[in-house]
Amino acid sequence: MSIMEKLRPGSVIVADDRHKAPATRDNMAKPPVLLGSTAADVLLISEDLELKSIIANGFAEKKHFILKSIKGAVSETENFLNLDNLPGILLLDLKTAGTDDLAALERVKRGAFADVPVIALSSFLDHDIVRKLVQIKVDDWLPKDAPFTEIYRACEKLYRKPTAQKLSKDATCYSFIPASGGAGTTTLAIETAFLIGRTKRQIGSTCLVDLNFQDGCIADYLDITPSFRIEELSGSPGRLDRQLLDVMLSRHASGLAVLATPRIPGKFIDVEDGLIGQVLGLLSRSFDQVIIDLPKSWYPWMDNVIWGSNHVYVVTNFTVPALRHARYVLDAILAKAVNDARVSVVVNRHREKLLGGGLKKADAEQLMRDWLAGFIPDCTDLVHEAINRGMPVSEVSKGSKLEKALQRILAKSE
Repeated sequence: MSIMEKLRPGSVIVADDRHKAPATRDNMAKPPVLLGSTAADVLLISEDLELKSIIANGFAEKKHFILKSIKGAVSETENFLNLDNLPGILLLDLKTAGTDDLAALERVKRGAFADVPVIALSSFLDHDIVRKLVQIKVDDWLPKDAPFTEIYRACEKLYRKPTAQKLSKDATCYSFIPASGGAGTTTLAIETAFLIGRTKRQIGSTCLVDLNFQDGCIADYLDITPSFRIEELSGSPGRLDRQLLDVMLSRHASGLAVLATPRIPGKFIDVEDGLIGQVLGLLSRSFDQVIIDLPKSWYPWMDNVIWGSNHVYVVTNFTVPALRHARYVLDAILAKAVNDARVSVVVNRHREKLLGGGLKKADAEQLMRDWLAGFIPDCTDLVHEAINRGMPVSEVSKGSKLEKALQRILAKSE
């Protein structure tokens, strides 16, 4: 079997979001930042008391959504909608999606609610109904018996659009995610923060964020004390504001801001999507550049990070299994990212034999195609020295091969 045959991916399973009937991402403006701290009103229109109870109980546990409801069918209640105080999201129970309800929904969507995200629920769906919902430009559809978690995630996705439009300042967000363990993602995230901060002479307005809560090591690599107490906020996200966030930020001697949590091995922390959105929303309003180091394992809140990123780099080692898995991860993220988010692959620790066969640069180029951002040479000894000294690579060896290769990759994103 040739190298390329080994590299060729099999069937790639990507997120179901790619196959939904009304594709919400196609209609959604690029959100440069994540969900902020403002609570959003969700208006439910339904005459089903059991459905209302299920949704109300679910939202009661979520700090950043407030459920309001109007009892009745859509066709009966459209004249009672409060046009002076539009909700963040409109949740409509269409029952069996009858003609009267669809006509009322169309009038609502074309009127004052034109810019309000609308989620339709129904117990029946056929080709004609799907076509009508697409024509009306409903933002999402869910079966009426869908679990509350699906309704909640749909609301999380759709509320991002008005939040992004209200922000007066947008940070540029770079996210690094490893395709496998030991890919060197943390080193590249650190170097990116220093290169961007110094190139733009804005090191003080650059923030490096470690979202690997179990075994993140940015603070160790830079020899600073992590101050972000995520476990204290997980139970009461409403406490988070700009002043508290300032207290939880660490500062490197260069002036770089670092948000990192002390390692918490052997303990699972249930982090809600909204809390991560609040944190990154505050950071994006406070800094010009935000660089994020993501964990290898996928968590529900990572969808928010991907949607809010301007640039997403999948980092992989230069081996056949790592490159194959990087392609799987790339396809999955492309299914989640909005249209103008730049998603690409960085091949780290690249080294080829001078003589003989083996894995070649061309093999990776053929597999990743236009999504290949570039190659970082294998500089293991230099990286280890930088880690042991608690310094970025660029300070240990200015103008190193690693630094120059990363500069070329970042220049492509300008």
